[in-house]
Amino acid sequence: MEALLTGELLTWLASHTRWLGLAIFMIAMLESLAVAGLLIPGVLLLFAAAALAGGGSLGLLSTLAWAFAGAVCGDLLSFALGRWFHQDIRRLRIFQRHPQWIDRGESFFRRYGPYSIVLGRFIGPIRPIIPMVAGMFDMPTWRFLLVNVLSALAWAPVYVLPGYITGNAARWPVPESFWGEALVLLGGVALYAFALLLILRTQKRWSSLAAAVLNLIALLLLALLTPRQDVLYNTLDGWLTNTRLPLLPPLDPLASEAFLWLSYLPVLGVLMLLRRGWAMLVLMTSALLCLALGLLPEGGANHLALVLTLLLTVVMLSNRQYSFWLRLSWGLYVLPLCALPVITWLTLPLPLPVVLASILQAACATLLAFWLVERAAPLQPLPRPWSILLPGWPLLAGALLLAGVS
Repeated sequence: MEALLTGELLTWLASHTRWLGLAIFMIAMLESLAVAGLLIPGVLLLFAAAALAGGGSLGLLSTLAWAFAGAVCGDLLSFALGRWFHQDIRRLRIFQRHPQWIDRGESFFRRYGPYSIVLGRFIGPIRPIIPMVAGMFDMPTWRFLLVNVLSALAWAPVYVLPGYITGNAARWPVPESFWGEALVLLGGVALYAFALLLILRTQKRWSSLAAAVLNLIALLLLALLTPRQDVLYNTLDGWLTNTRLPLLPPLDPLASEAFLWLSYLPVLGVLMLLRRGWAMLVLMTSALLCLALGLLPEGGANHLALVLTLLLTVVMLSNRQYSFWLRLSWGLYVLPLCALPVITWLTLPLPLPVVLASILQAACATLLAFWLVERAAPLQPLPRPWSILLPGWPLLAGALLLAGVS
């Protein structure tokens, strides 16, 4: 029955595309709404609606904006529901039949506090419950709003882009071997991510070294496979050449030395004021290792790799006191700047293999630097508020540079 209703809804949307934006808003809101998000196949509906949008019915920015707005509103309604009823909400029949829903949400919220709202967005069974529990526990409204908006900014691309790209790609005129090569690349990325997660999850002294070696192997394999995937890369480059992105500013300044100095010097200055000599050493070591890896024929674009190295280093310095999965959530700091390689690929004449190599180069250099420095002394986490502010500095530096140029 549920599958039938879902199919009818999607069929109706396909023939009434003017309602697609509102439909994406409603799906995202219901997906994030207490109880409703547990009962509807929100992820499937959102993927299908985003695919329809990607087929030419709606622009990418509009699709992301509708999904973002729906997610924020859904969480706000759930928060208000918990704030209004408090523990009386357990008297509702659905929660009397399933008390474990609230119990799991409360346990998760007590353990991670405000971070649970960020983590909860990406964990299906508790996603619609956590905002309601935050309201039940009287979390300050301003703090919830801030975390809600920031986490939704990361949630919207993660849940919308796969469907949108799928729908958009269905219109591409591609050679016969394109999808086979794309499957090899995507499979390799998935295998790499899974292996990296397993290595880092062990949290042993050798984990950073093993993860750095994995990134180096991935970098070498990428260089080895690139000549055999020329159809994939040439097709993507041709599509980008014919695709106009008028809303994106010219990002040439982000490939300049001015951006590097603007990114690195304030961070080094703060570390000096905090008297964190070991932290300064790991940052400079990671930068030097990144430059050394850039000398390899397989290396990426040094400017891009150095900025990513800075971001990864500062994030790893900032969240060392937390548990593994909570540290992983700090990847939300990395996601916006990881959009930089993608946008760079979209706007600058950088081939996709060079962009991927830059990411692997930065990860390898950062992990190896941490392993080398921590052999001498364990690194201490940065104090607040610097642990929150510094990871976002490269984004602000880029924005300031673009604003000054324009």
